[in-house]
Amino acid sequence: MLDRLIQQATDLLYEEASCLDQRRWSDWVELFTEDAEYWIPAWDSEHVLTADPASEISLIYYDSRAGIEDRVFRIQTGLAGSATPLPRTCHLIANVRVASIENDKIRLASNWRTDSFYHQKKQVQSFSGFYEHTIRREPGDRLRIERKKVIVINDVIPSVLDVYSV
Repeated sequence: MLDRLIQQATDLLYEEASCLDQRRWSDWVELFTEDAEYWIPAWDSEHVLTADPASEISLIYYDSRAGIEDRVFRIQTGLAGSATPLPRTCHLIANVRVASIENDKIRLASNWRTDSFYHQKKQVQSFSGFYEHTIRREPGDRLRIERKKVIVINDVIPSVLDVYSV
């Protein structure tokens, strides 16, 4: 039973990456709980991340799924100038491991890399780092993302960093 839960949670990470790469925005949003937190902290110094999104700088921070929905709306409607035109992306996830399991929640840690190809510029931009996902089991045994923390190790951002580029 535990092995099945871990495999389902890992598959959810892969599905999230697939949704982003295939621009299945509605499906991507549905992977998150209503109270989901999505956070990309900034680096405070060479080896220290910001720790409080309410009082310190973050690269991206949404304290609920509504923020994620708003970003997707802006991407889909072209209101996000930084996302026009959208690059082609390829998300790779590796070294998925269980950080903890408590009642209806499983915390996963993983490594990631995303390559984004900007056709107009004929340029590839890559970001990589570490994910921390908290996955919650909801009624009907559906797993959804309650919290996603993205640590970007190469945070010198040449042009754009957005939800699809991490």
